[in-house]
Amino acid sequence: MHLFYEPDLHLGVHSLNEEESRHCLQVLRHQVGDQVHITNGKGLIAKVGIISTHRKECHFEILSNDRIIQKSFHQHLAIAPPKQTERMEWFVEKACELGVDEISFIHTKNTERSKLKLDRLEKKTISALKQSKGGFKTIIHPLVSFDTFMQHPREDTRYIATVQPGLAHLTTYLVPQSRQIILIGPEGDFTSHELGNALEKGYQPISLGEKILRTETAGIMSAIAVNLIHHY
Repeated sequence: MHLFYEPDLHLGVHSLNEEESRHCLQVLRHQVGDQVHITNGKGLIAKVGIISTHRKECHFEILSNDRIIQKSFHQHLAIAPPKQTERMEWFVEKACELGVDEISFIHTKNTERSKLKLDRLEKKTISALKQSKGGFKTIIHPLVSFDTFMQHPREDTRYIATVQPGLAHLTTYLVPQSRQIILIGPEGDFTSHELGNALEKGYQPISLGEKILRTETAGIMSAIAVNLIHHY
Protein backbone atom coordinates (compact mmCIF):
# COMPACT_ATOMS: atom_id res chain seq x y z
CA MET A 1 0.00 0.00 0.00
CA HIS A 2 1.51 3.33 -1.06
CA LEU A 3 0.57 5.97 1.52
CA PHE A 4 0.81 9.71 0.91
CA TYR A 5 0.37 12.68 3.24
CA GLU A 6 -2.08 15.55 2.88
CA PRO A 7 -2.76 17.36 6.20
CA ASP A 8 -5.94 19.06 4.92
CA LEU A 9 -7.55 15.92 3.53
CA HIS A 10 -10.39 16.19 6.04
CA LEU A 11 -11.06 19.78 4.88
CA GLY A 12 -11.87 18.73 1.33
CA VAL A 13 -8.48 19.09 -0.35
CA HIS A 14 -8.37 16.68 -3.31
CA SER A 15 -4.82 17.11 -4.54
CA LEU A 16 -1.34 16.34 -3.26
CA ASN A 17 1.23 19.06 -2.76
CA GLU A 18 4.16 19.40 -5.14
CA GLU A 19 6.54 17.17 -3.21
CA GLU A 20 4.02 14.39 -2.61
CA SER A 21 2.80 14.64 -6.21
CA ARG A 22 6.34 14.25 -7.51
CA HIS A 23 6.88 11.19 -5.35
CA CYS A 24 3.58 9.69 -6.47
CA LEU A 25 3.89 10.39 -10.19
CA GLN A 26 7.59 10.53 -10.98
CA VAL A 27 9.15 8.22 -8.41
CA LEU A 28 6.44 5.59 -8.02
CA ARG A 29 5.07 6.08 -11.56
CA HIS A 30 1.39 6.15 -10.62
CA GLN A 31 -1.03 7.13 -13.38
CA VAL A 32 -4.64 8.19 -13.87
CA GLY A 33 -6.88 5.35 -12.72
CA ASP A 34 -4.47 4.04 -10.09
CA GLN A 35 -5.65 3.71 -6.52
CA VAL A 36 -3.49 4.80 -3.57
CA HIS A 37 -4.01 5.78 0.07
CA ILE A 38 -3.69 9.21 1.66
CA THR A 39 -3.64 10.20 5.33
CA ASN A 40 -4.02 13.52 7.08
CA GLY A 41 -1.85 12.35 9.97
CA LYS A 42 -4.79 12.80 12.35
CA GLY A 43 -6.28 9.32 12.11
CA LEU A 44 -7.95 9.54 8.70
CA ILE A 45 -6.76 7.28 5.87
CA ALA A 46 -8.59 7.53 2.54
CA LYS A 47 -8.50 5.17 -0.40
CA VAL A 48 -8.45 7.40 -3.48
CA GLY A 49 -8.40 7.14 -7.24
CA ILE A 50 -6.12 9.39 -9.31
CA ILE A 51 -8.27 11.37 -11.77
CA SER A 52 -5.75 13.80 -13.32
CA THR A 53 -2.04 14.41 -13.21
CA HIS A 54 0.47 17.13 -13.83
CA ARG A 55 4.19 17.22 -13.19
CA LYS A 56 3.63 19.19 -10.01
CA GLU A 57 0.11 18.18 -9.02
CA CYS A 58 -1.85 14.98 -8.55
CA HIS A 59 -5.66 15.22 -8.28
CA PHE A 60 -7.76 12.44 -6.80
CA GLU A 61 -11.26 11.46 -5.78
CA ILE A 62 -12.00 9.77 -2.48
CA LEU A 63 -13.33 6.23 -2.82
CA SER A 64 -13.57 5.31 0.86
CA ASN A 65 -12.49 6.55 4.28
CA ASP A 66 -11.14 4.69 7.30
CA ARG A 67 -10.72 6.13 10.78
CA ILE A 68 -7.82 4.77 12.81
CA ILE A 69 -8.71 4.36 16.47
CA GLN A 70 -6.58 6.54 18.73
CA LYS A 71 -4.42 4.35 20.94
CA SER A 72 -5.17 4.16 24.65
CA PHE A 73 -1.96 5.87 25.79
CA HIS A 74 -0.02 9.02 24.97
CA GLN A 75 3.74 9.43 24.98
CA HIS A 76 5.50 12.79 24.99
CA LEU A 77 9.30 12.83 24.91
CA ALA A 78 11.08 16.05 25.90
CA ILE A 79 14.71 15.73 24.88
CA ALA A 80 17.87 17.81 24.69
CA PRO A 81 18.86 17.72 21.00
CA PRO A 82 22.14 15.97 20.18
CA LYS A 83 24.89 18.09 18.67
CA GLN A 84 25.10 16.12 15.42
CA THR A 85 22.25 16.69 12.97
CA GLU A 86 22.36 13.11 11.71
CA ARG A 87 21.89 11.68 15.18
CA MET A 88 18.98 14.00 15.93
CA GLU A 89 17.20 13.23 12.66
CA TRP A 90 17.73 9.51 13.22
CA PHE A 91 16.14 9.81 16.66
CA VAL A 92 13.11 11.69 15.31
CA GLU A 93 12.57 9.18 12.52
CA LYS A 94 12.76 6.14 14.80
CA ALA A 95 10.72 7.72 17.60
CA CYS A 96 7.97 8.50 15.10
CA GLU A 97 8.02 4.96 13.74
CA LEU A 98 7.62 3.73 17.32
CA GLY A 99 4.51 5.87 17.73
CA VAL A 100 5.73 8.66 20.00
CA ASP A 101 2.91 11.22 19.99
CA GLU A 102 4.88 14.38 20.75
CA ILE A 103 8.51 15.41 20.78
CA SER A 104 9.65 18.57 22.53
CA PHE A 105 13.21 19.84 22.31
CA ILE A 106 14.61 21.42 25.46
CA HIS A 107 17.74 23.51 25.83
CA THR A 108 19.45 22.69 29.12
CA LYS A 109 22.68 24.04 30.60
CA ASN A 110 24.67 21.14 29.09
CA THR A 111 22.90 21.08 25.71
CA GLU A 112 25.41 21.51 22.88
CA ARG A 113 22.91 22.61 20.23
CA SER A 114 21.04 25.93 20.33
CA LYS A 115 19.17 25.90 16.98
CA LEU A 116 16.99 23.42 15.08
CA LYS A 117 15.82 23.17 11.49
CA LEU A 118 12.23 22.19 12.16
CA ASP A 119 11.41 21.83 8.46
CA ARG A 120 13.92 18.97 8.15
CA LEU A 121 12.54 17.30 11.26
CA GLU A 122 8.96 17.68 9.98
CA LYS A 123 9.99 15.83 6.82
CA LYS A 124 11.30 13.02 9.00
CA THR A 125 7.95 12.78 10.80
CA ILE A 126 6.11 12.57 7.47
CA SER A 127 8.49 9.94 6.15
CA ALA A 128 8.07 7.89 9.32
CA LEU A 129 4.28 8.26 9.16
CA LYS A 130 4.20 6.89 5.63
CA GLN A 131 6.64 4.11 6.51
CA SER A 132 4.80 2.91 9.61
CA LYS A 133 1.29 3.54 8.20
CA GLY A 134 0.11 4.39 11.68
CA GLY A 135 -2.35 7.13 10.77
CA PHE A 136 -1.17 9.69 13.34
CA LYS A 137 1.77 12.03 12.69
CA THR A 138 4.08 12.86 15.57
CA ILE A 139 3.84 16.49 16.72
CA ILE A 140 7.18 18.31 16.80
CA HIS A 141 7.57 21.28 19.14
CA PRO A 142 10.28 23.94 18.69
CA LEU A 143 13.32 24.20 20.93
CA VAL A 144 12.67 26.02 24.22
CA SER A 145 14.70 26.50 27.36
CA PHE A 146 14.37 23.97 30.16
CA ASP A 147 12.91 26.63 32.46
CA THR A 148 10.31 27.64 29.86
CA PHE A 149 9.26 24.02 29.40
CA MET A 150 8.88 23.61 33.15
CA GLN A 151 6.47 26.56 33.31
CA HIS A 152 3.77 24.76 31.30
CA PRO A 153 1.27 22.88 33.48
CA ARG A 154 1.26 19.12 32.83
CA GLU A 155 -1.50 16.67 33.70
CA ASP A 156 0.47 13.71 32.33
CA THR A 157 2.44 11.37 34.57
CA ARG A 158 5.93 12.91 34.60
CA TYR A 159 9.35 11.24 34.58
CA ILE A 160 12.89 12.55 34.30
CA ALA A 161 15.70 10.21 33.27
CA THR A 162 18.96 10.79 35.13
CA VAL A 163 22.18 8.87 35.71
CA GLN A 164 21.99 9.08 39.50
CA PRO A 165 22.62 5.67 41.14
CA GLY A 166 19.98 3.64 42.90
CA LEU A 167 16.96 4.74 40.83
CA ALA A 168 14.29 2.28 39.72
CA HIS A 169 13.90 1.62 35.99
CA LEU A 170 11.21 3.45 34.02
CA THR A 171 9.32 0.21 33.40
CA THR A 172 8.61 -0.22 37.12
CA TYR A 173 6.49 2.93 37.10
CA LEU A 174 4.66 2.80 33.77
CA VAL A 175 0.94 2.07 33.91
CA PRO A 176 -1.02 0.81 30.86
CA GLN A 177 -3.49 3.17 29.19
CA SER A 178 -1.90 6.28 30.63
CA ARG A 179 -0.39 9.55 29.47
CA GLN A 180 3.25 10.14 30.24
CA ILE A 181 5.92 12.69 29.58
CA ILE A 182 9.56 11.67 29.85
CA LEU A 183 12.46 14.13 30.07
CA ILE A 184 15.73 13.05 28.46
CA GLY A 185 18.77 15.20 29.21
CA PRO A 186 21.98 15.86 27.28
CA GLU A 187 25.00 13.59 27.49
CA GLY A 188 26.26 15.74 30.36
CA ASP A 189 22.96 14.99 32.18
CA PHE A 190 20.72 17.52 33.87
CA THR A 191 22.28 19.86 36.41
CA SER A 192 21.32 19.55 40.06
CA HIS A 193 19.32 22.77 39.70
CA GLU A 194 17.38 21.40 36.70
CA LEU A 195 16.72 18.12 38.46
CA GLY A 196 15.52 19.94 41.56
CA ASN A 197 13.22 22.12 39.45
CA ALA A 198 11.73 19.04 37.82
CA LEU A 199 11.17 17.31 41.16
CA GLU A 200 9.31 20.38 42.40
CA LYS A 201 7.07 20.13 39.33
CA GLY A 202 6.17 16.54 40.13
CA TYR A 203 8.61 14.66 37.91
CA GLN A 204 9.66 11.21 39.11
CA PRO A 205 13.39 10.51 38.66
CA ILE A 206 13.96 7.21 36.85
CA SER A 207 16.74 5.11 35.39
CA LEU A 208 17.00 3.73 31.85
CA GLY A 209 19.52 1.09 32.84
CA GLU A 210 23.01 0.74 34.23
CA LYS A 211 24.84 1.83 31.08
CA ILE A 212 25.39 5.47 30.16
CA LEU A 213 23.43 6.01 26.94
CA ARG A 214 23.72 8.63 24.25
CA THR A 215 20.84 11.09 24.33
CA GLU A 216 19.11 9.74 21.24
CA THR A 217 19.55 6.15 22.44
CA ALA A 218 17.93 7.04 25.75
CA GLY A 219 15.00 8.54 23.87
CA ILE A 220 14.51 5.40 21.82
CA MET A 221 14.86 3.23 24.93
CA SER A 222 12.04 5.21 26.53
CA ALA A 223 9.80 4.82 23.48
CA ILE A 224 10.38 1.07 23.37
CA ALA A 225 9.69 0.72 27.09
CA VAL A 226 6.36 2.53 26.78
CA ASN A 227 5.34 0.38 23.81
CA LEU A 228 6.21 -2.85 25.66
CA ILE A 229 4.17 -1.87 28.70
CA HIS A 230 1.11 -1.00 26.63
CA HIS A 231 1.17 -3.85 24.13
CA TYR A 232 2.25 -6.88 26.15
